Amino acid sequence: MYFPIADVVISPLLLALLGMIVGTMTGFFGVGGGFLITGGLLVLGVPTIYAVGTGLLMVMGTAITSTLRHRRLGNVDLRLAALIVCGTVPGVFAGERVNSVLAEAGIAGPVVGAVYFVLLLSLGSLMVGNWLRRLRYRPGPGVGGGLPGWFQRVRIGPSRLRLPVPAFTGITGEVNLRPAFHNAGIAEMSALVPAFAGFVIGFIAALLGAGGGFLLMPFLVYGLGIPPAVAIGTDLFQIIITGTLGAFLYSLSGSVDPVIAVIMFASASVGTQLGALATRFVNASRILGLFGVTVLNAGVAVGLGQLAQMLGVARLEQVSRGLLLGVSGGVAITILALLAIAVVARARRGRRLALLRAARRRRTPSDGPARVTVQR
Repeated sequence: MYFPIADVVISPLLLALLGMIVGTMTGFFGVGGGFLITGGLLVLGVPTIYAVGTGLLMVMGTAITSTLRHRRLGNVDLRLAALIVCGTVPGVFAGERVNSVLAEAGIAGPVVGAVYFVLLLSLGSLMVGNWLRRLRYRPGPGVGGGLPGWFQRVRIGPSRLRLPVPAFTGITGEVNLRPAFHNAGIAEMSALVPAFAGFVIGFIAALLGAGGGFLLMPFLVYGLGIPPAVAIGTDLFQIIITGTLGAFLYSLSGSVDPVIAVIMFASASVGTQLGALATRFVNASRILGLFGVTVLNAGVAVGLGQLAQMLGVARLEQVSRGLLLGVSGGVAITILALLAIAVVARARRGRRLALLRAARRRRTPSDGPARVTVQR
């Protein structure tokens, strides 16, 4: 099928398959799927600027459907997400301007591809290594020490900010800059820490056409010590802002192909609901381990795709495409299989409990305890 805006020919079935994989990953891992969407579109041959803009549009749609599901499950810390967004917004503007300058210079493709390769490969290797160490040693939570303890103790700026509010209003006008984040399980932390992290992630997200979730989710879990389920929901909430703003900025320059986005979103909307539901049945170590494998695989696939374009080797491009869709699809199938197993197991337990209750009711007389009469 020919897409005139992006000026590329792609099979709609491949786009639908990529959308289904991305939707499942989004709901399960709490990322917008931008690293898979943009990376996948690059591997499928979409020009870089259109892959970035269309990726952000897709990130926005998948994040909205997944966040609504996680919000109902209570997995969103709104205060933490709001502070992250305060830094994300200026970061997105900065990243979009840098990408536009690179596109005008004609080097956006190699630069974005190289940054993708290095970031995904480094982050994926780190997460997979950490996951394997946890499986071997099984350490305790340890939220009070290491990186989580350091970030929660760091002092940036004043602890309180006094605003010039007139006395007759009866409002103190004092803002606490070291609030508590109850859903995230953080008793106290500087508000500037998540804001600064949001700026860095927003800049990288706009530069690469991702929602930034593949960076923010590991930061929330490993850096702040937040439970993975809450990190997923909070991450998705800020991805809505990142994706919406980024897609709007890129659409102003005509760098978004809505037809590609619609085809992918149609299949992704189903995957997001299933992926979000699966988080209720799969433990945290599996979530982080599968996420690390997915990120690492995406980095290798994007690197092979860039190398194939530089060398002009069609066979290598097919290998990168198969690697991205094959391994990511395998992880998505694993998620759905774990969900199916858990649902079947719960249904069997429910039937056993129903049979036990029915057996107890049959053993107990319906007219109450029998009366005993004693003859004198």
